[in-house]
Amino acid sequence: MKACFFDLDGTLTDAREGLHLSFRAAVDAIGAKSLNDAELDSFLGTPLPEMFRVLKPDISLIEIERGIAAFREAYEKRGIRHNRLYPGVREMLQTLKSNQVAVWVVTSKPELYAKEVVEDLGLQSLVSGIVGAGSAELDTKPELVSRALSQAGTPKAETLMVGDRHYDVEGALQNGITPIGVLWGYGTEDELRSAGCRKFAKSVPELRSNFLDAGGLADLSGLGGADEQASTPVMPCRKVRCH
Repeated sequence: MKACFFDLDGTLTDAREGLHLSFRAAVDAIGAKSLNDAELDSFLGTPLPEMFRVLKPDISLIEIERGIAAFREAYEKRGIRHNRLYPGVREMLQTLKSNQVAVWVVTSKPELYAKEVVEDLGLQSLVSGIVGAGSAELDTKPELVSRALSQAGTPKAETLMVGDRHYDVEGALQNGITPIGVLWGYGTEDELRSAGCRKFAKSVPELRSNFLDAGGLADLSGLGGADEQASTPVMPCRKVRCH
């Protein structure tokens, strides 16, 4: 393996508290009904314009811009500081770097914020690059993964995408790389499986032992490529929330 792409929120970091308070500011700004914590959880990892259209199908572009501005104001003031690494993540990234595997953060979060989070958590020396959304937050995950592949310059067959939401799986498969779904974040196995993911990890130690450490570093042949994963029959999804 030459490179490993990681989603940020829900994969490397738990940003739930900060995102909740920022979501609430945005929801109020667009005039949608208030959401409880469980409802807010269903939107974690969802691009803001998509979230707003679910909450208010007839929303205008001006209202979307207002909602994004309210989210950013709340996030910049307080939300961005409510971010912590999941246990074992720092050690995992250190091991990857020591084995000469390039670590990239590929996130739907605005790239400016992603860089700030990486710096606040002291991960700069462990991360080779960061690819995030632009200021309008209109980039799709497949577009972001494609950009990361171009910048990293690594072969698709030697690159993994690790994430917790269906967006991460779709971004990987549409670019011909293997997705690994993590189950400690904001998505469910049903959601990930429905998107085409066939490899999962319930914890950081399991991700390391099954896919990243030792033999997995040099050879991805045992994982099944993106074509193999995508062609596997998709199991029916019992319950996937609106995104």
